[in-house]
Order: sequence, then structure tokens, then C-alpha cells
Amino acid sequence: MRKFLITLLLCFPIAMFGQVKVVQINSSWNRSNDLKLNLKNCEYEYVLLEDLTDNLKSQIKSVPFLYIIKNGNVVRQYQGGIRLRLCVTEEELQAYVNSIQ
Repeated sequence: MRKFLITLLLCFPIAMFGQVKVVQINSSWNRSNDLKLNLKNCEYEYVLLEDLTDNLKSQIKSVPFLYIIKNGNVVRQYQGGIRLRLCVTEEELQAYVNSIQ
């Protein structure tokens, strides 16, 4: 898992040190379970699993997957699990992003 996180950080660099970044990874066949996010005070990126390298794809066990990154470190993550749906709301994510600013 550590190798995956390092690779993820290299693939999705943070523009400014200290900035919060939210990365959502999902698959094209599961787009109906995307979280439609319009977050403030952070950078947001959406990535399809099919667009990742084979090495990264093999490390994702469940979609959707959501990472919150600050100062180059993953500070929180969510994964879809057996329901293939994230159990977090946009309001909860925004409150968390605001709390770590």
C-alpha cells in the first residue's frame, strides 16, 4: 500500500506545499456512483481507473476510491467497498477540508 501511495503522489503532484488535494478514482462502469463534488479551498481531481498505469490499477481493490492529501501525505481515504459507493457526503468532505486548512 505504501508503494501505491508514493506512486499516486508522483502521478498527482500538489501544486503548492500545504495545499489540500482531493483525488477521486472510479471506473467507467461505476460512474453512476460518482460523488459529484464542488469543493472549496482545495484542489480536486477526478481520475478513471482505466486511465491509470497497470501497476496502479492492480493496487486499487474497490472503486470508487477517494484520497485527501495534505503536505504530500494522505490524511484520509475512503473506498467504495462491496456497495461500490462512497459513504461520505460532500458536506462532510468540505467540513474535513476546512478543518485541516
